[in-house]
Formats: sequence, C-alpha cells, structure tokens
Amino acid sequence: MRASKANLSAHFKTAKAAVAVFISAMLALAPWAGAQNNGVWIGTSRVGSPSIEIAVPEFPVSWDDKEGLGAQAADVINFDLKATGMFKPHENKDFLKQASEKDLKAKGGVDFDEWKTLVSNFVVKGVVGQKPDGKIYLDTRVYDIQQRKLYFSKIYTGPKAIFRQMAHQFSDDLLNRLTGEQGIARTRMAFVSKQMGRKELFIMDYDGYNPIQVTTDKSMVLFPNWHPKKDLILFTTFRYRNPDLYAMDLRNGTRYPVSRKIGSNSTGEWSPDGKRVVFSLTKGGNADIYIANADGGSVVQLTSAPSIETSPAISPDGRYVAFSSDRTGSPQIYIMSLDGKENWRATWTGGYNEGAAWSPKGDYIAYASMNGNNFNISVVNWREPRDVRQLTAGAGSEESPTWAPNGRNIAFAARRNGTKQIFIINSDGTNQTPVTSMPGGGYTPSWGPPLDLLK
Repeated sequence: MRASKANLSAHFKTAKAAVAVFISAMLALAPWAGAQNNGVWIGTSRVGSPSIEIAVPEFPVSWDDKEGLGAQAADVINFDLKATGMFKPHENKDFLKQASEKDLKAKGGVDFDEWKTLVSNFVVKGVVGQKPDGKIYLDTRVYDIQQRKLYFSKIYTGPKAIFRQMAHQFSDDLLNRLTGEQGIARTRMAFVSKQMGRKELFIMDYDGYNPIQVTTDKSMVLFPNWHPKKDLILFTTFRYRNPDLYAMDLRNGTRYPVSRKIGSNSTGEWSPDGKRVVFSLTKGGNADIYIANADGGSVVQLTSAPSIETSPAISPDGRYVAFSSDRTGSPQIYIMSLDGKENWRATWTGGYNEGAAWSPKGDYIAYASMNGNNFNISVVNWREPRDVRQLTAGAGSEESPTWAPNGRNIAFAARRNGTKQIFIINSDGTNQTPVTSMPGGGYTPSWGPPLDLLK
C-alpha cells in the first residue's frame, strides 16, 4: 500500500478499532463463561509434551465464506501460538477436518477421545458470524482435553476490516490466560523497503500482513526505531541532501527534525521512557555517540575518540548505552554508563560485531556477528561475556536484530535468494520464520509496542 495521509489515517482508525475489540470482547463474554477456570494453567496442569499441544481447526462461517474467513482465523491463531515458542499447534489440516466432522455426532459437540489422538492439551472451536448491523463476530471456545470440559470462551466483535486483529486478540488472551504473560500478536514493526529503487519507511503487523508505506522521500530512509509508548518513528533520511535524524508521528504523518547537523546523523534510538534519543553523529569524518532530548534539544556528546562509534542503544533501566566501536581494530560491542564512569568491551568472539539490541529484561544483548563471510544473529549476557549463543547458522547475511516487547522473539533482516527480507525467530534460536516477501525487500526492522500500551 502506497504512502498517503489518507492511508495512515485509515490505518490508525483500524488500529483504534482493534484496541476496542478488547473492550467489546470483555463485554461479550459467553453465557457459559462461569464454567471457566480462572487460574493460570501452565506449570500446574500440563500433560505430555513440554510445549502446550493445541488443535485449532478451521472455523465454520454462518454465510457463504468466499473470503475464507474461517480458514483465515485458524491460520492467524496457529501462527500466533506457534510464534510464542510455548505452543505446538497440530498442523495436519486433513486430520483436523476429520476430527471436526466427528464433533457433529458427539454429545456436547466435542469428541474429546478423537481430539486426544491429535493433541494432549487443548482444542479451539469457533464460529464466525455476522450481526444485523454488518459487524463480524468471532465466537471462540477453548476445551481442556484432559479435563474434558470448557476452559475459556470469548466473543470478539468488530468491522470486517479488523478481522485479523480479532483473531490476534484471541491469541493474546489465550496466552495470558494460560501463562500469565502478555502476547505480541497485536504488535507492529517499522522497517525499510525499496520502492522504485529508493529505500522508504514502512510499517506492518508483526506477522508481515498489512504493510503500509509511510514515507515518499524519494531519496533514502534508514534505521527506523519505534517509540516505546507512542506511534512515533525515529529515522534517518537523505531527503534534505544530508543524512538527518527525523521523527514522524504516524497518527497524522507529520515529522520534525531531531538532529540536522552537518555530517551523518544516524542510527538513532529512543530511550526506554521515550524522553530522550541517542544517535551517532559524524564530525570531521569521525563518528561519536550523542544523546539529546526527544525534540533534539540539550545535546550531549557521550564519546570522544578517534575510532568510529555508532549504533547506540540505551539499556531498559536507562543506566547504560551499548554501541559499536572499532577502537581495538575490528568493530565490537561496547557498553558505557550514562554518567561516563564505566566503559567496557562486551563481545570477544566474532570478527565484526554490530547492531546491539537490549532484551526487554536487560539481561541479554542481541547483535549481528560475522563468522567467516556471513553475519549471523547472536546474543550475549552482557554481565558474563563468555555466555554467548549464536541463534542463526549462516544461511545468509543476517543483521539488524530487534526484540519483541515480551522478549520471546527477535526479528532481523536476512538475505535469501538475493533479496533481504524480515524474519522472526524464538529467542532460543528455534522457529525461524519469514514474515515479508516484498519485491523491494525488507531491511532494519524495529519492533513496536502492543497497541493497548500506546499513549
């Protein structure tokens, strides 16, 4: 979808409606909700596999389903649950269909013995319907196969334009109900893709759906970074004949300069509270790290060295800055305290390490590490540099890691078949999945906050 204020406005009307789904769902609790188990399930009731085994068959639809909404709802929920790294959805659709057909003859509408042959823990049953006012509803019920009873149910209602968000909301609600954790199914990412040969800023849902072009600078846009609490994107643009640092308000498409000094103003990142920004600024051909207020005021230089210092990121507790520096020869990840009293090297393996990204808990740093001729994604315990794990294994050049808000996933850009695209991976290195397949590719993703946390 091409950029325009009309498109952005439509997107944010959809986003606001998606937030409203939650409220609608709470008000529309099914009449059998009193039968639900109100406790967190995981750790006390799990049977069988280390993962939660779950079956999500295609939902029946109450009208001629030419758009495939019933299959779409099941696909969205299966993707979301698998992406958490905590669920093992059954993936044979023929077996799921056969089990659903046996439910038609079962007492109570669920043949628990049949579902038990496919999964150990839960089956999700649902119906897609339409109200007299034209709104769509998604009636969901989750059955505990071992206990042979209803565990959880909700009805989600909204316009057809937010149908995928309704399914995402169910995924987050089920994860929270089972584990007590907040999900990421309703998060989005900012990233860069080429249009007419020029790199422009885009946003999309975390699973790659609904991409929207945000800028039409017709020059080069780089290094987007999503504000931790607002629909505000920090990025570098060459639109004004210099690599300048700008922030764009996605709600109305307006932008303001954060740093337009002569030289390269780049790799900007918000502080965890969103009140300041750190960035790299080149003066006299040498790059150092600076920090400023969110509006670009009160600039303070944090490093002053003949080496190249770039790609800064502030720790979640706001006390440290991780950055890349070639002060010892090859680029490595370093950490310094904001008060300047501490400064040390964090990576000791890999010939070229860059692009530090703090985990939400602040215990690990993800980065791109060159081993041989390729970059791969690694994580290091910054308090114990020997605790290093390589998450990807040389399938292509993999760069620009960014953590999901719950710390369970990492997104990155990887080159496959000649074009870079965006992938997500569990933070333990499993379940690597492409989420974009765009002709202009996907570069430098930045994972945004959940919709209901935006101010």
